[in-house]
Order: sequence, then C-alpha cells, then structure tokens
Amino acid sequence: MDVSNHASKFNQWKDTYNWDTCKTNRKEYGQFIAQFLTSESRVLNLNGIYGSGKTEFIRRLYVELAQRNHPVVYIDVWESDFSNNPLAIICSELLQQIEYVFEEKAPTGKAVEIGKAKTIFNKLKSKLGICLKYAEPATAFTGDLSLISGVKAISKIVEVTPDLNDSKQFQKYTEEVQKNHISSIQAVKDIKEHITYLSELIKIIYELHIPIVILIDELDRCRPNYAVEVLEVIKHFFETEGCTFLVATNTEVLEHSVRSIYGADFDAQLYLRRFFDRKVSLPPVSLIDYLLSRNLDFNKYKSSSVLLYPFKEDQKNNLTVFAALFEANKIELRDVEQILGRFFASLDYAANQYSMPNSLINTIVLIVGLVEQHLENKEQKIRLNSSDIAISINLHDGSLLDSHLKEFIHSMLACVTTTTSKICHSYNSRREYSELRTVLRIQAKNFAEVRFGKNHNIGSSISEMISYKDQDNCNYWMWEDYQKIIELSGHIE
Repeated sequence: MDVSNHASKFNQWKDTYNWDTCKTNRKEYGQFIAQFLTSESRVLNLNGIYGSGKTEFIRRLYVELAQRNHPVVYIDVWESDFSNNPLAIICSELLQQIEYVFEEKAPTGKAVEIGKAKTIFNKLKSKLGICLKYAEPATAFTGDLSLISGVKAISKIVEVTPDLNDSKQFQKYTEEVQKNHISSIQAVKDIKEHITYLSELIKIIYELHIPIVILIDELDRCRPNYAVEVLEVIKHFFETEGCTFLVATNTEVLEHSVRSIYGADFDAQLYLRRFFDRKVSLPPVSLIDYLLSRNLDFNKYKSSSVLLYPFKEDQKNNLTVFAALFEANKIELRDVEQILGRFFASLDYAANQYSMPNSLINTIVLIVGLVEQHLENKEQKIRLNSSDIAISINLHDGSLLDSHLKEFIHSMLACVTTTTSKICHSYNSRREYSELRTVLRIQAKNFAEVRFGKNHNIGSSISEMISYKDQDNCNYWMWEDYQKIIELSGHIE
C-alpha cells in the first residue's frame, strides 16, 4: 500500500517535514519516540516550551510514522478553539482521517473484511452521535463520565419541560434521563470496541501496523477550558487498545490552565497524570549546530556596498557569537528566527538604501542591539555615540567563547562609540596629544590583545575596521546608526 493512501497529509508534508530538512538535529530522538509510541497503546505528553519546535517535530514524526506503515492522524486543536464541543471536532478529524485508509481498494480476497469495516464505521458514527447528543465532557471536569452524561441529559429535558409537578410527567422524564444515561455509557464502551476492531481490520486488510497514532498539536494555545475538555474527550472516549495518542503541549502552561479553572492551590500536576501514561520532553537544541545548519548567507553582501566586520574573511565566526548570545539569554528557536529575520532585513536595507560606495557595519554590534531590543533592554534605547558602555543582557557564554564573550562584546561596542583621550592607539603603536581629543572608544586603550575565543586574536581586524572611520567614501556606522535600523526592524514580528 502506498504511504499516501494511509496518511492523508503525507504528500503535503513529506518534502518539508522530514529528518533531512530538520535543523534541530532531532532525527535520532524522533525515531526513538516513534518506536516508543508504537510499542503499545498509550497516551503520551510531549512537553516543550513555546518556540522549541514542537509543531515541526510532530509533523516530522507524522511522516516518520507513515513511512513505518502506521495509520496516523494529525489534529491541530487550536484551529477549532472557537468551538464549544471538542468531542465533535476530534470525532470528525479521527473518522475522516481513518476512513481515508479504507478508501483504498481492498486487496484481492479482502472484500468481506472491507464490508465489515464499513459496517463498523457506520456503527461507530452512530455511537458517537449518541454521545454527541447526550454527553458533553465540557459540562463537568469530574472525570466521572456517568455524571457528565446525566447532567447533559437532564439539562436537555429541563429545557423543554414547562412543569415537572405532575407525578406522571416526572416519572416519564426520570425514565428518559435513565434511558439516555444508559445509552451514553453503552455508547462509550461500544466506541472503544469499534475503534479497536477497526485497527485490527486495517492490519488484516492492508497489512499496516497498529496502533493507529493520533497526534494532537497546539493544545497549549487553546483556551484553558477547551484545553482541559480536549483531554477529557481523549481520556473518556478514545483511550483504547489500538490507538495511541501523543499530545504536544507546554506542560507548564497547561498546568496554569488547569489552575485557572480549579484554583491556584489545585494540584495540576497530579490532575494531568490522570490523562497521560508518560511524559516525554523535547531535548534542548544546540544553537550553534542549528545556526550552522541554516546555511545563513553572508556572501551575498560581498558584491554589494556593505562591508561586514569584524569577520571580513570568515563570516561563519558570527554564528559562534550569535549562538553564545542566544544561549546566554535563553532565547528560544522561534525568537531566534525572529531576531535573524530582523538582522538580515537590516543588512538588506543597508545594501540597497545608501548612496555611498561603502557602508561598514559591525555585525556583532547589530546582533547585540537586536537581542537587547528583543529583551526590551533599556540600554538599547538610551545609549548614545558618546555614552559609556553599559550592557545588562547576559554575557556569560559558557564554553562557546571560552569566557571571552563579555570582553569581546564590549570591544565591538567600543568600535562604534566615542570618548575623549590624549592617547590614541592603533594596532601596534600609539599617539599622544597635548590636549583631549574625541576618538573611538576602542582607540583609547591598547586593543592589540582583544580576543575572540581562546586562540583567536582579533586586534588586526579591529585595526583594519576602524581605519575606515575617517575615509570620505565610507559610511562608517556609529551606534546611533544601529539604533535607527534596529528601531525600523523592530516592526517586523
């Protein structure tokens, strides 16, 4: 059976969401989770904070599972957050995507089994219809399905009942409530049996593997009530042999959602354990590996009027600094992409806007300013060309730059700010004046030993860079130039 015939989104996603296009180096982890997920029927919570790449991971998992010949269903519950009935939404998606499998022509000799499958599908739809009519898991979060069904049934009756004082009428309505209650309970049992049977027929007819895997995405973006209702639906209606669920969510946010419903002192962690057999977490991403895999194109500026320093010859060195800044300030992947978007938008603007033959841009100063802006750091807005260098973002880089990040960043900012001094340093000499003069802040000290990392002396590069400062045909960007472009790019989200 062709993969696209048992996974309705496979052809749509296979080229974009596969492990070869994964920039987060999660292939092996994804294959491990795929194996764990399909080893038995269970409900798993995939935990990851906002911006950690849950959606991309879960869609790649969809492609992986489809290629492993598992029927797989993907449901973005946030798309239906406006609804008040998660049971209807999940039923619709589940039936549509599983029924998609049975649209494939049955192999020779399997006509009887296809007939059975169609019969079971009709029965499943009928039983789900009963539950949709009489049960509403959103009504109560007790976990007691009988109470939920009873409350729903009673409310429907009361809506059309003008008077229950008559004893015969009361008895009639009581019997109706009991009948609906029993029907709902039986329907739930039948639903679970039908789904299990359908999974077995899928295996028999098409030689696919079971369990059916249902991937639930974007739960943490839903309204608190709706998010909890989705979990109730999965627990009460679809947790059965033959089905495995993976629910992707920021678990901490989900716990807040639970507390917003039940109160601040409610034990949300214990409550969520009722729904999940296991919790798995996305592994942290190496930001340097991620940035390297992005193949960021600095070379396109070589033929433009933009001069990029301090790494004129090897722009990939930028990535080490970028990664160190992102990691030190706990910036997640989604925000990394946003900052990089602003970074290259700024360079593109400079390359096409200015009339001077050359504009010299310090890439490190630009990225520092963008990180400051992202973190709403006040120094980014109030710093002037003549200001002392004050930085309050985190510059503890760990091992990426061997603890030289702070010194390096301060040196880069010193290349675009000024001070007054009687001494002006170059790379290998110094000049003394009889009175104070305005110089680049970097020139007021001996910068020959400034280091990028443990073994990389960058003094000569600084010397070459600042030599452009007084050239008439060069637009040497000072801090306030960066400030302007950062403000412009800040409108990009």
